[in-house]
Amino acid sequence: MSRDTASRDVKLNALAVLTGGITTVAFLGTGLATGLAADYTSQKTQAKAEAKAAAAPAVAAPRPVATPLPIRTVVTTRIVHAAASAAQGQASGSGTSRVTTSGTSGSAAAPARAAAPAPVAAPAPAAAPAPSAAS
Repeated sequence: MSRDTASRDVKLNALAVLTGGITTVAFLGTGLATGLAADYTSQKTQAKAEAKAAAAPAVAAPRPVATPLPIRTVVTTRIVHAAASAAQGQASGSGTSRVTTSGTSGSAAAPARAAAPAPVAAPAPAAAPAPSAAS
């Protein structure tokens, strides 16, 4: 007695659909139950926090006090003397001075700046050669 293949396929397909439907319902039910439990826990925690906040007296936080910080001013002055003549091979001299002050006052007077040295004229660039007729 062999079974008809068409009725066997219909029964197997119905079984697969039924199994898939049951699995889907199981997943949806688990997600729904988990979501409801999380919502309940969240509401319970919120109610506890509100009750605790209402019971505690409101205390104003103390205002921070501004404290003066020490001020350190460092001034570095560099004076560079230009070379008298680059053709004679003289090197340029340089001098450096440094002033350091420390204090707690809010406004420190800065020393006057030294005058800038005179600019040195740079030699003119060489002229480009004239084009030749041979090229």
